Amino acid sequence: MLRRLDGIPGVAESRVDWTGRFLLLALEPGADAAAAASAALALLGPGASRLDSAAASEQVEAFRRGERWMRAGETVEMSREEARVLARRTAERATREEGLAPEEAAAVLAALDEALTEGLRRLHEPGAVPRGDAAGVAGLLQPVEARLRESLPEGRAARVAAALRRAFLVATGRTGGSRGTR
Repeated sequence: MLRRLDGIPGVAESRVDWTGRFLLLALEPGADAAAAASAALALLGPGASRLDSAAASEQVEAFRRGERWMRAGETVEMSREEARVLARRTAERATREEGLAPEEAAAVLAALDEALTEGLRRLHEPGAVPRGDAAGVAGLLQPVEARLRESLPEGRAARVAAALRRAFLVATGRTGGSRGTR
């Protein structure tokens, strides 16, 4: 997305803050700020909005203070680290819940890390649309569940897969972490 924003006439450079919520457009000298902002909003879609003056000033100050604002290409490395952390948190919770042996837990972590890294990498492809709903979570975890079925007895693989789904939702802040029923 940043590369596409960089292609807007008058935009010298675009950046995103570490949360992924705020974008900063640096304009070329003499550029039409209103036209660049309008083009950016059209590109970002209906959920995007321009900050009011005070909020915009806060974000510009954050940039000037040296807070992390990434350019196109830098976000891929951030996503890789995010995948690593998310995989570790999710796998630890799920494997502890299911009482997996250390070698089984290591295999789950490796499969989850690989799947999340690939899923987040795909989000950087042109036209990618994030899916934070249940179908999106299922799609991210599907390769892991397939590997579990190859290495664990069917009933246990299903229980570990369910534990991974619950742990993933907790790790991504989508639920309070209740275990529910089996």
